[in-house]
Amino acid sequence: MASGVWDGLDKERVSRGMVTAFLSDEYLEALAAINNAETPSEIAAARAQVKYLMALWREEVPEFAFAVDILYQFSEKMLQQLPGPDA
Repeated sequence: MASGVWDGLDKERVSRGMVTAFLSDEYLEALAAINNAETPSEIAAARAQVKYLMALWREEVPEFAFAVDILYQFSEKMLQQLPGPDA
C-alpha cells in the first residue's frame, strides 16, 4: 500500500503552524523577499529576516517554529537556483 502525504506527520500541528505562518505579515514579507530575489545579496537580506523570525517564533510559538525553519530551507534552495555569474 502506498504511503500518504500525511503519514507520520501531526496533521493538526502542521496545519495550524502553516496557517499561523500565512497569517503573519512578517512571514509573508520574508517569503516574498526570497521569491523575488535575483541576486545572492538579496537572498542574504531575506535570510536575515528569516533568522530574526526563527528566533522570535522559537520564543513566542515554539510548537510552530518549524514553519520558519522550512522558510529558511526554501531560501537555501532558491540561492542554489540563482543563475551563475556567466548566465
